[in-house]
Amino acid sequence: MNDISRRDVFRHTATAALIVVGAAGFASSSALAGPNRAALLADPRDFEETYKGKKIKGEHDKDKGKHKIHINGKKLGVVQIELPVAPDSAATYTAVLSTLNHFDPVPLDEGEHRDGLKKLARLAVDQLGDQELTADADHSHP
Repeated sequence: MNDISRRDVFRHTATAALIVVGAAGFASSSALAGPNRAALLADPRDFEETYKGKKIKGEHDKDKGKHKIHINGKKLGVVQIELPVAPDSAATYTAVLSTLNHFDPVPLDEGEHRDGLKKLARLAVDQLGDQELTADADHSHP
């Protein structure tokens, strides 16, 4: 005969239910952590393409201004700055600089200059030519 008590049945059923619920929760959180979540959270201006034989990738961080550019998998240091529209103007515009173009800011916004980060990545590739980024290229600006 069977020597299993009601208490054992309940305990095993509860354990099985917890395992099923836990597995379902893990599966749904894994699905959100993968490419689907990245697609939901990505800025529409983000890009990934090949330009002049180099793979460039740009990710916008509108909230913190911590934009990212990678060239052939190596990070290029990028900083967002606010510049005056005119020398005597209090109005400003947003621009980005990289470790390769310190003195040539590229306008960046969600309107007319929405491709500013891509333009900056392409300028960096143009400056690099056949060379690759070094480990110091990801030096962050203050």
